[in-house]
Amino acid sequence: MGLIKFGEYLLPDQIYHGDSRVLLRKIEPESIALSIWSPPYYVGKNYEKDLSFDEWKNLLREVVNLHYSLLKPGGFLAINIADILCFKDVSMPKIMAENISRRKIGITRSQIMGVMKQHPEWNRYQLTAHLGCSEQTVDRRLNGNNIRGGNIRHRPGCLLSVE
Repeated sequence: MGLIKFGEYLLPDQIYHGDSRVLLRKIEPESIALSIWSPPYYVGKNYEKDLSFDEWKNLLREVVNLHYSLLKPGGFLAINIADILCFKDVSMPKIMAENISRRKIGITRSQIMGVMKQHPEWNRYQLTAHLGCSEQTVDRRLNGNNIRGGNIRHRPGCLLSVE
């Protein structure tokens, strides 16, 4: 782990452990092409249990703002954050943008087979366009696989997939 010397910028290609609000101030301006940050999720872990929702939002705001001067022109800040629906704070808004991974597709294997029988000349793009689903959904139904959860055949009546 890299040592932090007072008055000097942090050295690149080192691992530093500490509070991002402190460490980011020690990075040379416009020296970062990509920063990946995984902030506290505000789910009650020991290191965040004393934060109020407002304090948590302020922490996020402060760290994001500290990145402005650090990122190279065209640089990126990627933030890994938890599903806000799991947060315990009842005052936290539970509104979120549409998440396509929550969509349920009710297409069955027999429906796919029926369309394939009616239109044997169709390629996979025509088939999925007609069914209004992804190629992955068709593959899951035809082959009984589910990348995120193993084989779906072991769950009787489970015909829904996560897109």
